[in-house]
Amino acid sequence: MEEKLLEMIRNVCASDVEVTRDTNLTFDLGLKSIDLLELVTDVEDEFGIEVSDEAVESIHTVGELMDYIQSQS
Repeated sequence: MEEKLLEMIRNVCASDVEVTRDTNLTFDLGLKSIDLLELVTDVEDEFGIEVSDEAVESIHTVGELMDYIQSQS
């Protein structure tokens, strides 16, 4: 799951920043709202989960997103 998610994040961002669990989706990767929406949609499709609006607002790092996906699977 982790490698697939990292691949999805790399596809959405145009940055060459190394992506780790501590990488901040907006500050480190520069993802805008539309990018985050695309990523969340991809995550929902790939992992068969639904990400609530509240969850999106509380997820800031790659690690938090991974933890959320695992908690919903």
